[in-house]
Amino acid sequence: MKNQLVVLVALLVSFFCTSQDQYIETKSVSIDNFITFIVEHIENNDEDSESSLRNVTFLLQTPISDLSPEDKVILKQAFKLISERLSLNDYISIVTYSGFNGIALKKTTPKDLKSIIYSIENLKSSINEFHNDGIELAYTYTKENLEEEAKNMVIMVRNPKSLIAKSSTVDQAQILQNGNEPKKNNLVLLTAITLLPQIISVIKD
Repeated sequence: MKNQLVVLVALLVSFFCTSQDQYIETKSVSIDNFITFIVEHIENNDEDSESSLRNVTFLLQTPISDLSPEDKVILKQAFKLISERLSLNDYISIVTYSGFNGIALKKTTPKDLKSIIYSIENLKSSINEFHNDGIELAYTYTKENLEEEAKNMVIMVRNPKSLIAKSSTVDQAQILQNGNEPKKNNLVLLTAITLLPQIISVIKD
């Protein structure tokens, strides 16, 4: 069983390396480690910085109803830090998945902290149109809003306390089975990143 899991991970890594759809970087972090992740992975970027610009879509895992007060506090503090570290020339967006799927905040400057905090505080009501698959939506949206001169990223913020809808699991399985479409490659990558902690845990045991 362990050998099969190791082979699976190796195949996934190989697939990522040969993927034709390389221009959107994907990262995954638990909401409890989100602030630490920002400190370690999002460096300061002012208007005069030589660092590349960032265009980041944050993909938030949600419960069916709404975020807990504790999660809102973490997210608001995290996005305040992001606002300080990114420049006026960078962009961020917020998309949700799992409990409810949609675009909560369209592409905006990270300096518009008022709009960002409002979206976090009123996450579900900020979505104008709900979708069946938030993960696919995040990549479709990011591709449609690519910045050629920027570092385009999707950062998945996992929330273990959220209830994952069965339909979402089915959708992801279908995506894995239909991986021949180029636009699905990052979805496979994100699904694998989500599963890696569990796979590694099994291997260690």
